[in-house]
Amino acid sequence: MSEPLVFKNRPNQPIVVEGKTYWISRSVTVVPVLLFAIERQLYVPLGKRGIDMPNEQGKWGLPGGYLDFDETTSEAVIREVYEETGLNLPYLMAHHRVVGDLEHPYLIESRPLYLQNVSLRFPLMIFVDELPPLAAKVGAGEVEELRWVPVEEAIAQDLAFEHHLLIQHCLETYFCWNQAGDRTL
Repeated sequence: MSEPLVFKNRPNQPIVVEGKTYWISRSVTVVPVLLFAIERQLYVPLGKRGIDMPNEQGKWGLPGGYLDFDETTSEAVIREVYEETGLNLPYLMAHHRVVGDLEHPYLIESRPLYLQNVSLRFPLMIFVDELPPLAAKVGAGEVEELRWVPVEEAIAQDLAFEHHLLIQHCLETYFCWNQAGDRTL
């Protein structure tokens, strides 16, 4: 199908001060809102946050994470999706119809809820005949479990970092979608 991806980034590093772990990073997070369309049904890949995560352990959420040193935001999206779901975005985008891109986030946000981070949200709707397999490349301490979830079910859940609200906002504002079934797909 596709070759494993190789990345040139320098991962962020933690320091421990008086028993508390702090991450030295660029404080920018990338959050890809990945939607996979089969006919007129939308699915989203969700991962269950593992016990090694600093917060929201055990909750389901979208893939995403910090922008590392020496990488662009597009490279960070590709890397985070690959690490946390096993999905190869360059391959998928080259072989399927896609709405959205990796160069232009649809929303940039910074709120105290998100640990003073700047969060870049990237919407991508990928039209497929069947859902690709999910297989995290990181350990269970980071992503304990993966599953495909119908978008209506994902929005109804209490996802990590309010990702359910993020998905709904993206659908309504970027893709002009509503839960009544009127969609512009």
